[in-house]
Amino acid sequence: MGESKSTGVCKKGVFPKNIRQVLAEPQGYTMMELIMVVVLIAVVSVSVLPKFFDTSSITVEGAAEMVAADIRYTQELAMSSNDDKKVDFTQDSSTYTLKNSGDIVFRTVKLPSGVTVSSASIIFTFNSLGEPTAGGGSSVTLSAGADTKTITVDSYTGRVSSS
Repeated sequence: MGESKSTGVCKKGVFPKNIRQVLAEPQGYTMMELIMVVVLIAVVSVSVLPKFFDTSSITVEGAAEMVAADIRYTQELAMSSNDDKKVDFTQDSSTYTLKNSGDIVFRTVKLPSGVTVSSASIIFTFNSLGEPTAGGGSSVTLSAGADTKTITVDSYTGRVSSS
């Protein structure tokens, strides 16, 4: 019999000939590695990006819309209940209250973080027709840092507007 050349235990082509071939072949990422990278990017984005943007103007805008809606709500509540209702703002406070005619607080509202009432204290009182009997023609100003927003109640109609 003739001699046969031994190529080792493995068949030809099953394993690379040397380590250089193993290192030279493109290596992919596993699904777990990709998920970890995405999670890491999301965590960094959520914690770092808000520090680059000034959100105080957005906060004051939202707070002003909320206050205007609560004033309108109180006005409508006065008309539907046929009883006077009040909205009470205190200077340098981060809350305001909605009251019945006997000054009984039925709701206290907290302004968003960093927003305060920067104008003088004022109480808007609405009668059963929705007309302002106190505070009409006046306004309340909200501020957060350098940003401000003013909510005005018309003296005759009780129309609520913000600027």
